[in-house]
Formats: sequence, structure tokens, C-alpha cells
Amino acid sequence: MVPTASPNPFDRARVIVPALAISAIGALFYNLLPLYLGAAQDDRGLGNQEIGFLTAAFFLGYNLVTIWAFFWIRRWNWRKATAVWIPVALLGLMAGAFSGSYGVLLLTTAVSGGGFAAVYGIGTTVLADTSNPARWYGVKIAAEAFPGAILLFVLPATLAGSHGFAGVVAGMAAMVVLLSLAAFTLPAAGRHDQNMLTEEEVAQQLEGLDRRAVWAGLIATFTFFSAASGMWAFIERMGATRDFSAASIGNLLAASLVAATIGSLITAWLGKRFGNTHPFVFTGCLFLLALYLLAGEPAFEIYALGTAVLTFAIGMGLPFAVAEVARLDADGRFVILSVPAIGFGAMLGPAAAGTLADAGSFAVVLVVAAATIVCSVIAMLVARAVHGR
Repeated sequence: MVPTASPNPFDRARVIVPALAISAIGALFYNLLPLYLGAAQDDRGLGNQEIGFLTAAFFLGYNLVTIWAFFWIRRWNWRKATAVWIPVALLGLMAGAFSGSYGVLLLTTAVSGGGFAAVYGIGTTVLADTSNPARWYGVKIAAEAFPGAILLFVLPATLAGSHGFAGVVAGMAAMVVLLSLAAFTLPAAGRHDQNMLTEEEVAQQLEGLDRRAVWAGLIATFTFFSAASGMWAFIERMGATRDFSAASIGNLLAASLVAATIGSLITAWLGKRFGNTHPFVFTGCLFLLALYLLAGEPAFEIYALGTAVLTFAIGMGLPFAVAEVARLDADGRFVILSVPAIGFGAMLGPAAAGTLADAGSFAVVLVVAAATIVCSVIAMLVARAVHGR
């Protein structure tokens, strides 16, 4: 009799649902970034450079914990770690909202970034232990957008309108608590066959890794998300400077997350039909089209179209970038490097965009974003050429 493979316990809904929920918690800050920064700037009288550094502070904490997670993610009890990290994220958010000091706001934002990164990493690792990670990563990217879209629809006319920055943070905290209710069936540890290798085994695998191709793919991911984050962080401010109504911008941002979700679902649907490089180049062209639509003094309809095309390109392009890094990876273990690549892009992009906007104008931001996207596409083509296929 041919032995049948035992079912994977990580393919059950009681495991996948909490992983999706905590991944959505981890992505919430980024998805609400334009509203969060706009409220912070209006309430605190911050400049574009200062709110850019606020984003950098969040992702500084995010990146530090992400890099550290390589050492603890499969050693700690996931349920207990989640029960610690979620309150850390909430305390950081709330402390910053009620502090009048910009320095304290930077510090507490970095702390919350660490908390959000930890739960995001746990959710990602849980899904990695399913039998079909690619399928669930596609679902994850789509699921992460919905809580942010709901808040972007609701908050401008409710808490953000009446309580400003503190109202935005209160809405975020309420959503985190709500999503946390789905985390009770989170597994305590990963699959037994996914234990960490010894240092000697890791060294042996690194020896055979095509470093040039992987690094080129990681550079493409980093530069793409730098441009994406810089634009996403200030897309609300671009609309505000053109005197578009806050309610209209809020509704547009919520709709743009739906566009990003559609882009991610198309990526999942396309799968490997056209490889990763050609679709990524296509999304780079879409990104450039969005920047063209946003340039100058467009009417609200053109601004809305440019924003929708931009977020669609981000939602479609990022999964292809990460998928290409995974393809170039020798054994699938070092694709985790794409997480800090995304994190550093999210840290650098808004900080650079804010500095450029203060020193010149949003037109300069658009030009630099376009140049960065071109560099990203070139890096991806280099990765493909070096790998040889």
C-alpha cells in the first residue's frame, strides 16, 4: 500500500484566519499612512520633512524587529509573543497621540513600529508553513487592505473630523483590538520540519547561493517600495494642497486600497503564466503613467485616476518583486530578506519625499520617484540576466 501524506495541520481555517488577522494588524499603519500623517501635520503644525521622518521612525522600529525576528521567530511561543507585541504597538500609538513633544512622538512611533512588525512577521511565518504559501500570501495581501479601507472611509467624517490626530489613532487602536479577537486560535509554534538549521548548515547554503542575482532582486524590491512609500505617504498632502475636500480625499484613499487589492489579486491569478520580470516591468510603466497623471495641477478626476493607477501598480508590482526574489533564492529560506528590503524602502521613501517637498515642491518628488522606478526596473532586468533565465 502506498502511504498517504498526513494532512498539514496549518491548512486549517483556525490557523489561517488568525494569521491573516494579525498580518492585517501589522499592515494597518502603512495602509493608513496618508491619513495618519495628514492628521499629525495639521494638529501638530509639522513640516513635510518632519512627517517624513515620522514615517522613517516607524520603519526604523519595524526594521530592527524584522531583522531580529530571524533569530526568534521560530524559537518563541507565537501566541505569547503576539499577546506581548500587540499591546506594545498600541501603547506606542497612544503615547504618541497624547504627547505634545515631537521627539517623544518619534520615539513612540518607532516603538509601535516594532510591535506591528513582530505580529506581521508571525502571521507571515504561519502562512509559510501551509501547503500552498503562494496562494495564502495572495489572500493575505488582499485581506490586509480591507481594515485600512474601512477606516479611510469612516474616520475622516467621524473621529478624525472631531478629534483630529487623536481620533485617527483611536480608530486604529479600535481596529487592532477588533482584529485581535481572531487571534485566539493562533498556533504556538510552526511545523516540526521547519526548525532552524544549524549555523554550519546555513553557512553551507549561503556558499551555494547566487548572491548577485538575489541582491539585484532585493535592490529592485527596495527601490520599488521606496518610490511607492514616498508617493503613498504624501498622496493625501498633494490633494490637500490643491484644496480638494478632506472627505473626497478620504473616500479616494479608501477606494485606492481597493485598487491595490485588485492589483494583488490579479498577481495571484496570473501566477507564473508570464514569469515575474515582464509583469514587474509592466507595473513600472503603470507607475510612471500614474506620476504623469499626478503632475502639474490636475482636476480632482485626474488626481483620482492617477492615485488609483498608482496604488494598483503598487499592489500588483510588489508581489511580483518578492516572487522573483523567491525564485532566485537557492532554497527558499532567504526570501525573508525581502521583508527588511521592503521595510527600509518604507523608511527611506517618505523621509526623502518629505525632505524634497520642503526643499522644492511635490513636482521634485514626482521626478525623483520616476527615476527610482526606472532604477528598480533596471535592477530587476539585471537580476534576470545574471541568473540566466
